[in-house]
Amino acid sequence: MNEDKQLEQEDMDDNSALMITTNKSVDLKSTFFKKSHNLVFSQLSLSPVMHDIVALFLTRLHKDHWVPFMNGEQIHSPTYSFSSDVLKDWFGFSDSKQQYATLVLPAERLSNKSIGIKDPKTKKFSFTSLFKRIYYEDGALYITPNDLLINEYLAISGGHSQVPHRNFRNIKKEHAKRLYTMLCRYKNEAFSVFHPQKLAELHAYFGLLNQQGQLQTKSYGVVSKFIQRIIKPSIEAINKNEPFLHFLIDEKTGNLGYEAIKEGRRIVAIRFLFRWETPQSVAEKEADEREKLGDVISPLDMAKLTFDMVSNFSSGDSGNPTVGELNNMMSLTGQLLSEGLLLDGEFMSKFALAMSEAKNNDVPGSLNEGDVIEHEES
Repeated sequence: MNEDKQLEQEDMDDNSALMITTNKSVDLKSTFFKKSHNLVFSQLSLSPVMHDIVALFLTRLHKDHWVPFMNGEQIHSPTYSFSSDVLKDWFGFSDSKQQYATLVLPAERLSNKSIGIKDPKTKKFSFTSLFKRIYYEDGALYITPNDLLINEYLAISGGHSQVPHRNFRNIKKEHAKRLYTMLCRYKNEAFSVFHPQKLAELHAYFGLLNQQGQLQTKSYGVVSKFIQRIIKPSIEAINKNEPFLHFLIDEKTGNLGYEAIKEGRRIVAIRFLFRWETPQSVAEKEADEREKLGDVISPLDMAKLTFDMVSNFSSGDSGNPTVGELNNMMSLTGQLLSEGLLLDGEFMSKFALAMSEAKNNDVPGSLNEGDVIEHEES
């Protein structure tokens, strides 16, 4: 659907708020949401449902929605609406009664949530409300974000996490969701082993502190309890839901996914041990296993993996798709669309870059220069 058709005015007043409607899940247009570095490493405590509400908003968010506001043509920030059908798909609701009962308390708490953004180097901090308003009416959820956080929401500067929203929603533990977004910030191979995080920093990142910087649950000040109740369960939850993230084992202790950094006998920091794999490398491993069993990965499953590779395309990566994989994906466009994966303009730009690189690499079995890519009609 054309983006212009998604932008509606609440009334005829030129200064009224812009309404960004989301009537079907395909309107979300992406398999991931972006979360700026400042938001990822902010001091914020959210329940799992609150996390998923924010993720829904960020998945729908696009910089084009904010052009009228940023140009001074609108005095109000946009409002985002999500229909009952979208909410059912996103949260797995069975009926509207379940929607209201599940969303009312998290929405109320989100409307009063402030985000704490700190810069230890400059000794600065600020606490800003996440949203101006959240309300539910006729089965739809409406979210008006705080325009003071527009730079953080749009990840305009400072880098961001690119978080696959299906895996994020499948993770049901609050602190695991926080850790997952942190690890998504470091998908580059150069950051496969995260630099050590001081315990005080982790307390803040996991939303365990109040606005005075004190632990809300004092027992988390005991390192062994903090690791047992927060770190280990978070790693286990992520490990079950993210096939492209491989946690490493600490050779000294045998701990999965982390190393305790000590000064003398006292633990002062934690280093997360992990490695991101490309969809291609995972697909190759699965293909090897299936081949041993006399089976191969299905064309549709391969098309989904290729879709993710194109969505996250970075020129020169060793795991980028081949011409054959790209053609297979495009031949199954209709099935991908039916599963909520949209090949919009931004995606097709990345596809063109991926195809150009694949042809230049002269991968065996790829198309020749004059070959035609056939698109399945949706």
